[in-house]
Amino acid sequence: MDKNQLEQEFHKAMLNIYQEALNLPQPYKATRFLQIVNEFGGKEAADKLLSTGEKKTQTGFTELILSGGGVHALKYSMEYLVLQKPWCDLFTEEQLAVARKRLERVGFVSPK
Repeated sequence: MDKNQLEQEFHKAMLNIYQEALNLPQPYKATRFLQIVNEFGGKEAADKLLSTGEKKTQTGFTELILSGGGVHALKYSMEYLVLQKPWCDLFTEEQLAVARKRLERVGFVSPK
């Protein structure tokens, strides 16, 4: 799969985690996340969200935890998604480290 195809599939995966979060015990409607993904595309949205660094936790990240699924709900986060194969190939080691550290900071064991 070439990079453009991979980015198109990643965009779909970003939209999918939004839909999955709606199915949590307390549905989480990440309106701002969806808006950013639709406006910029999945890859650029993830780039923007990761650019704030590891110490800056997005409001949606916290709200996702509080949605009834606890830290396990973070499998529907952008941070978790970017660490998965094949998506991790789209991101720099620095971006992956930011995602991993955000997850680990709240006690979620992230994929390596």
